[in-house]
Amino acid sequence: MLTGFREWLILRLDRDHNLTWPALVRHLAPGWIHPLTPQADTEAVITLHRLLAEFFDAREQSDSLARVFRDHRSWLTTRPWYQLETASPDQIN
Repeated sequence: MLTGFREWLILRLDRDHNLTWPALVRHLAPGWIHPLTPQADTEAVITLHRLLAEFFDAREQSDSLARVFRDHRSWLTTRPWYQLETASPDQIN
């Protein structure tokens, strides 16, 4: 049900690819602080509901999940720390 949600959130935040989706939601919520205050917790829950609604709406479009993963992969390749290593032919055998 939430397949692709984390990747979709990473694209929205445009940083912090190593976080779980709950942490990404907290970063996307207005007034994010740690630890959460009651007000910040409320904002995080409201943000979660809004983001889930947007994600599910986006998922209804054809080929949307494939697009999320393709866009996420493209995003990764633009990061200076990302290196896709390929094995040389002599390393394969």
